[in-house]
Amino acid sequence: MKKKLLLIATSFVFTVCIYAQPVQQKVSDKLTITFPGKPEEQKPAGDTGPAIYSYSKDSSTSYMAMSYDLSPMGLTADAVASMGDGLWDQMKTGMTAQLGGATITKDEKVNYKGVDAHFLEIDGTSSTAPQLKGKKAFVYVLFLGANLHQVAFYSVKKDAKIDDGKDFFDSAVIAK
Repeated sequence: MKKKLLLIATSFVFTVCIYAQPVQQKVSDKLTITFPGKPEEQKPAGDTGPAIYSYSKDSSTSYMAMSYDLSPMGLTADAVASMGDGLWDQMKTGMTAQLGGATITKDEKVNYKGVDAHFLEIDGTSSTAPQLKGKKAFVYVLFLGANLHQVAFYSVKKDAKIDDGKDFFDSAVIAK
């Protein structure tokens, strides 16, 4: 009986160790990031939408990285670069409509890993959107060539700070 219990306990610890290992994920040709565990991949039918990778550490925190190729819409890397913040303003309008009542509490242009990006802090206290409902989100949005990328950390903690997702954000590697 003791051997059986020891075998079960050892198997459980081994299983937890396997699933709790950080996993480096190639999000696109330009972005690789390390998740705290193996992320789930969500791709739309026909590969015509964004490639989304997400990982929920537990019920209180989750991580997401996304790449969306804008070239099927006729946007080349040069066109994206020439549009500057105008493209971001258009995209933000559409994104805001999908927040389900969440509030953007911070929106600023920043340097993220050596490239221009937009940083958003989102309060999802009153959101109806499943990903944001009752959570705070910290999101970097960046254009790399003709691809829109997002790197995000979500937390249900009311006092959550960007530093809570620091290891995840710091793990991003952007190819030049």
